Amino acid sequence: MVGHEVPEHREPVGTPPPRPFVTHPVAPAVPAAGGGPSGPGDGSHACANPCAHCGELTGAALDADVVRAVLSNTTALVCILDAGGRLELFNRACEQLTGFAAAEVLGRGVWEALVVADERALARSDIEVMAAGPTGAVAEGTWRDRWGGTHLIAWHNTPLPDRDGRPHRMVCVGVDITEQRRAELRLHEVASTDALTGSLNRRAMFDELRAALDPGRDGCGLLYCDLDGFKRVNDELGHASGDRLLSEVAHRVRGVLRPGDLLARPGGDEFVVLRPGAGPGALPELRELAALVRRVVGEPYALPGGTGRVGVSVGVHVAVPGEGPDEALGAADRRMYGAKREARPERVRTGR
Repeated sequence: MVGHEVPEHREPVGTPPPRPFVTHPVAPAVPAAGGGPSGPGDGSHACANPCAHCGELTGAALDADVVRAVLSNTTALVCILDAGGRLELFNRACEQLTGFAAAEVLGRGVWEALVVADERALARSDIEVMAAGPTGAVAEGTWRDRWGGTHLIAWHNTPLPDRDGRPHRMVCVGVDITEQRRAELRLHEVASTDALTGSLNRRAMFDELRAALDPGRDGCGLLYCDLDGFKRVNDELGHASGDRLLSEVAHRVRGVLRPGDLLARPGGDEFVVLRPGAGPGALPELRELAALVRRVVGEPYALPGGTGRVGVSVGVHVAVPGEGPDEALGAADRRMYGAKREARPERVRTGR
C-alpha cells in the first residue's frame, strides 16, 4: 500500500520515477454505537419491519449483503489487512487490476504478494508503523500484476481499533493513478522541452543551472555552442532543411555526452551543454568534450534540400556554487563569441 513511484522501465504498465514516502494523518475509525468498531451492530437485533425483499433477515445480515455488493461492484481497490499486514479481503476491483484471484493472495503479506520487489522492505516497515498507530495515512505505492506490468496506486489506509481501542486491522482503499501520473509527466515534459530538438528549453535550462549552483553543490560546467554557417544552410536549402539540421545537431551532441549531462536549446541555432557537479578541476575534460562536439557537428548532413555543413564555436566555463545562472551563461557566451571572433581552427575558447 505504500512505497515509491512506479519505475519507468517497467512494462507494459510501468511509470516513472521514485518518490519519497509521505504520510498525512487520517482520522481513526470510530466504533458504531451498540456494536464493534468495524460494523454497524452486533447482529443481535432483527429488522423492525421485515419487507418482501428482506423477509426475516436480521439488520446485520442485510447490512452484510449490502457491504458485499458494494465491495463487489465498486471500482475502488479495497483490501483489509490483519495486524501483521496479511490480506484478509481482496475485492473484485483488485482481482481485475492485478489478474490475481483473491484465493491466490489471501493470507499472504501484501508486500510479498503484490508490492514490486524494490518497494517491499519499505512497504512492510510502513505498514507496521501505520498498523500500530491510532491514525492511518495516505500514500502511493506500486503493485505488480500477473502479466508483468506495474500500477501506481494512491492509497487511503485506515486502522480499525478493537473494543479496547487497539488497532487490529487496516482498511486500504486505493485508486490506480498510473495513467494520471503518466499524463502529468507528459505535460511536464512538454513544458520543459524544446519541441524541435527534444532538448531542454530555455526555462528548464535555467532551472537546472540554478539548482546546480545552489550553495552546497559542486558547481556546473557549461559549453555554450553557436552554429557557424547555419543561416546559409537555412537560406539555400530551405527552412525544412534548417529544422532537420538543428534536430540532427542535437542528436549528435547527445551522443557524445555522458550520463548526467544535459543538453539545452535556449533558442535559434544555439545549444548549451550542462555538466552538473563539475568543479574547477573538470576544465580539461570539458575542453575535450568541446573539441568532440565540434567534430561531430562538423560532419555533413543529408537534408531534404541537399547536403549541408555547419561548424560550431564553443565557449567553456566552469560555474561555481553561488554564481547566478545569468552570470554563468554570460561568461560562457562571451567566451564563445571570443572564439568566433578569433576564428581559430578549433573555435574553442575556455575560462575558469
